[in-house]
Amino acid sequence: MTQAEKLENPVIPVDDRKLPSFDEITAIAKEIGPRLSPAVRLMTCCGLRIGESLGVFPEDIRDGTLRIRRQVIRYKDASGKYTPKYAPLKHRKEGEWRDIPVPASLEPFIDRLPIRNASGGMPYPDLLRKSWDRAIKRLELPAYNPHDLRHKWTTVALTNGVSIHEVSRWLGHRSIKVTVDRYGHLTQDGQERCRQVVETAVGPHMLTPGRASAVRGADLVLT
Repeated sequence: MTQAEKLENPVIPVDDRKLPSFDEITAIAKEIGPRLSPAVRLMTCCGLRIGESLGVFPEDIRDGTLRIRRQVIRYKDASGKYTPKYAPLKHRKEGEWRDIPVPASLEPFIDRLPIRNASGGMPYPDLLRKSWDRAIKRLELPAYNPHDLRHKWTTVALTNGVSIHEVSRWLGHRSIKVTVDRYGHLTQDGQERCRQVVETAVGPHMLTPGRASAVRGADLVLT
């Protein structure tokens, strides 16, 4: 393959068989502790990125909808010191947001928002990653990562017939192509429609062996 033929930033399809089960996610949330577990719930129930889960406030959730407005990033100031700060969403400008449907099962965790570190300050995304890794190790689970929860949410939505165009918008992808390349193989509505269309067109002509023999016998009698 020549340099010109090489793909730039190829999107790798998600292997849904390698994602954590809901029992494993529940165990991780419990192991990670009550202070950070709402982030696990938000990523699982709304498909958020890590930094986005850390930027949710109670008032952002209203009437079953999360209006996500911000994410927490690791910022290097003029002195060279790193500090967490709120920033616009990925692929969004300052002031832009996206709306995501929220299941009722998330409601008991809303009063624990926003998520804070042990001293009550804004947490780094790395804090959640490190706490996650420690929980995974203690539970002796496979090497899952927090982003797998976003994949899990998407997998659940698509395999149960939710439109990939809606899912793409809720995920905040820069284009529908990213969603299709990464998750398109999980869409069940298209597969089922294809089965129905082909069955309607081809089914009547796909004779069973017994019926095919009967037809050939009838042809011989007529001859």
